[in-house]
Amino acid sequence: MKFTYFGIGAYPVEFNRRIHGPYDPARFYGKPDTPFGQVKIGEFPAWLSRRSLNPVAMSRAVSRGEYTFQREEGE
Repeated sequence: MKFTYFGIGAYPVEFNRRIHGPYDPARFYGKPDTPFGQVKIGEFPAWLSRRSLNPVAMSRAVSRGEYTFQREEGE
């Protein structure tokens, strides 16, 4: 039984098994945006407004970073 209330435990809405193949937790399936390191100071408010500040999206971002770190470092 999965706990999918508020989207917890569910695949991201952007994920499509036919297009993306097997699910990779380290990959972001949304529309690509400008990386943080390439954002100019004047563009920062607009860039920040495109971020999802929803707690589920934040936890997914942290999870992607942790998964990528563990995969690269070999734990």
